[in-house]
Amino acid sequence: MKAAIAGFGVAGAARLSAYDRLAGVDVVAIADPSPARREAAGQAGIRAYADLAELSAEHAPDVVDVCAPPGHHRDLALAALASGSHVICEKPVAFRTADALGLAEASRRAGRLLYPAHNYLFSPMMRLLEECAADAGTPRTVCFHIERQTHARGNDAYRPDWRRDPEIAGGGILLDHGSHCVYMAARLFGERPAKVSAVARWQSEGLDESIDVRLHFPSGIADIELSWVGDRRTNHYILAGPTSSVTITDGTAVLTGPGGDEERSLESPTHSSTHEEWFADLFADFTTRLERPASWVGPLHDIVSTAEVIEAAYTSARQDGQPVLLRQD
Repeated sequence: MKAAIAGFGVAGAARLSAYDRLAGVDVVAIADPSPARREAAGQAGIRAYADLAELSAEHAPDVVDVCAPPGHHRDLALAALASGSHVICEKPVAFRTADALGLAEASRRAGRLLYPAHNYLFSPMMRLLEECAADAGTPRTVCFHIERQTHARGNDAYRPDWRRDPEIAGGGILLDHGSHCVYMAARLFGERPAKVSAVARWQSEGLDESIDVRLHFPSGIADIELSWVGDRRTNHYILAGPTSSVTITDGTAVLTGPGGDEERSLESPTHSSTHEEWFADLFADFTTRLERPASWVGPLHDIVSTAEVIEAAYTSARQDGQPVLLRQD
């Protein structure tokens, strides 16, 4: 399989490293507007282009992996689909419902798979949360608490503070960290939230630097608490139901049930913020779905659902926390 990477910053370079560990896939080229990043790709032995259209015309990749910032996801994904490539796209694939629906339609029209790089679904943490959810019963509660002292920096050769630029980032910490929480919550509950409420603290650029989101599911509640202005760096997750619970704090999990408490370590062997070690399972799911076009509706549903929740959360936050009802299928 021939792959190309669109966007060769922090995420794109990490993705190249992840592809290098896979059999049966060859990264033939990258596209990036930065001359310095194209030079870095060339030093790694990879053909580099300033424009995805030129890359696609010359190499006709089977899959384009979109690793650019969120503000570029829509246009890059549409271009790749139109050129005949399947697409893997970083989260969130879209942060507006209309864009998500348009991308889903473009995928169906092109007969190509559009697949969200929802890598946390393949993490040890998520597997443990799913294990607990199966036994916890209902109603259940889920809480994601993610705290940082500032935003993650981008590549110095591009714009290291692009996460503070609304045109490029599309949103603040809700898009950056919260996207993962949104799709994880949907998977853990196995249903769509009925309504969303949120309150936010806004940066001078108009982006959310902290936000608390509540997802109201038919079978429980998910709280997402995010901050770029915290006192420390920490990740804290809780899933609790009538019969059992699990608490995960920075790589250490404590399960509580009828038999007592059990502690487990979930420390990453690489300690990489880009989590390349999860990509093999994600890519295996992608390639399995390629052979089963009837399964393509699942990723498209996840893309649209995530965009709907993000858009509803921002609407609620700008209306002082007024709940926003979501459409039900």
